[in-house]
Amino acid sequence: MTDEQRRPGPRPLTEAETSELLAAGRFGVLASLRRTGEPHLSTVAYHWLPERGEILVSSTADRLKTRQLLADGRAALHVRGPDEWSFAVAEGTVEVLGPTLEAGDAAGREILARTAAAEGAAASSTTEPDEAAALAELAAERRVLFVLRVGRRYGTALEFG
Repeated sequence: MTDEQRRPGPRPLTEAETSELLAAGRFGVLASLRRTGEPHLSTVAYHWLPERGEILVSSTADRLKTRQLLADGRAALHVRGPDEWSFAVAEGTVEVLGPTLEAGDAAGREILARTAAAEGAAASSTTEPDEAAALAELAAERRVLFVLRVGRRYGTALEFG
């Protein structure tokens, strides 16, 4: 066997595999675009909603990535696989919801509802004082929610034979 035959090769992930990898992860690297067209990378916590083809990322209004996504909504999220040889990428356009500026405002309620649903918490299980405290915290932090509508997914695994 030659050296070329022994070397591992990359294998493209299927759509199901990219979805599984996105679902298994909690952190990824979000790429947004600077005014110059250069990428800006940020490590973020995210929620993958496969049934909607959306990724949710919470941030604050004063972050550079927020300003960049408001100016140009194109973005990509890179998620590392279970080893250093595999990854998935989700690309698409981002809608920025918020910021929430006052406890209980419409933006805050929408951000809370979407993130609670993504985390698997039933909206009915949130007690009134807990909800009020959460809405106050979101407003104090001037929270926004990025909704990345995924138009393309791809990924690679490097398998050793």
